[in-house]
Amino acid sequence: MLNLQLSGIKKIEAIAQSSPEYISLSQGALKLGGIPQKIKNHLQNILTTDKTDYYQSAWGIMELRKKISSTLSNKYKKHIPVNQIIVSHGCIGALATFLFTVLDKDDEIIIPEPTYPAYEKLAHLVRAKPVFVSCKTLRDAKNFSLSQNINDNQWELNLEKIKQAKTTKTKVIIFSNPWNPLGLIVPEKTILELKNWCEKNKIYLVIDEAYKDYAFNKNYKSYATLVRDSEYLITTASFSKNMAMSGWRVGYMITPAKLCKNLGTTQDALLNCPNVPAQYAAIYALDHPQLTQSFANTIKNNLDLCEKYLQSLVKQKIISYQKPKGGFFLFLKMNLHQIKKQINFKNFGMSTNFNDAEDLCMDILSKAKVALIPGKFFGKSGAAYLRLCYARDPEILQEGLRRLVKYFL
Repeated sequence: MLNLQLSGIKKIEAIAQSSPEYISLSQGALKLGGIPQKIKNHLQNILTTDKTDYYQSAWGIMELRKKISSTLSNKYKKHIPVNQIIVSHGCIGALATFLFTVLDKDDEIIIPEPTYPAYEKLAHLVRAKPVFVSCKTLRDAKNFSLSQNINDNQWELNLEKIKQAKTTKTKVIIFSNPWNPLGLIVPEKTILELKNWCEKNKIYLVIDEAYKDYAFNKNYKSYATLVRDSEYLITTASFSKNMAMSGWRVGYMITPAKLCKNLGTTQDALLNCPNVPAQYAAIYALDHPQLTQSFANTIKNNLDLCEKYLQSLVKQKIISYQKPKGGFFLFLKMNLHQIKKQINFKNFGMSTNFNDAEDLCMDILSKAKVALIPGKFFGKSGAAYLRLCYARDPEILQEGLRRLVKYFL
């Protein structure tokens, strides 16, 4: 019998949502006032017709597939054919459909970590074996108090580690770019080298681009345009992050043409068809890119706000972090030794009975009423870290940061 455990992220978020006294900087959802009202108004008009009332294609409605094709082709100056686009139940639906289609029992999936926990759960769901490869650099392992201003990287996608993890059962490599929870953007040279190696070894490379609209690095590029000329590259994307439509469950994948038929029939078996009303909302969203840009501007300002508030904790060597180049997370390294000294110095009667970052996370939740996520939920390499999501209304984020600083200082 399959026995998957509920994500620890969901458990913490449930506590945060149980009372208005909590501020949630935990679950990775965009909460900036909800879905833009213009999208809702458009969908209300659609709902007066029967367009959304019936089953539609398991590959997604053709109007949306064409819109995705034209939007991406115009943006990236290279044609992406409609027959390589499949609309899905968010990125997770796309990944589940793909893995169910291409994997057999006991096949292996290489997952660089720390990583989005759902990748491991999907591996178990399809009876495959997740193989984790740490992105922690040797330098990071030696230096516990790196500041956000340091030039040395704390994390990197190491191709040699990935190659060493390969076995005869390796069928898939998967990671997000921009990277959840690290905020890392994998260099183009690294991805192209990995892509070529995967093609040579007949391994599928899946790049989850859910956070592509939140790339602060001007050198960032989507790899969707390379799928057309590769039999082993797949990209996924979602309207959950760029349009706050996480509850409506709509995304898509760009896939090699040879897989498109099989992927569609698998999705038909899993879902019958993706959410039809959400697909019509997605069409409108693609026609109004200024809505996405408005969210992106707020997220960038929120990152600046985080850096301002957390500066005092960095100076006290309580936390350190690598400044993210994309996404909307900070992966905070917690100097537990310094934190215990600081809390004892405050002499508030606050407990120092924690042995790892998860204990600290729960203490912050209990006393400061701020929800963060223990880094070990994302993999062993994240055990000394907490993840903070700053995709929140600026006023709420500011109050959460104020409480966090007060907890320590």
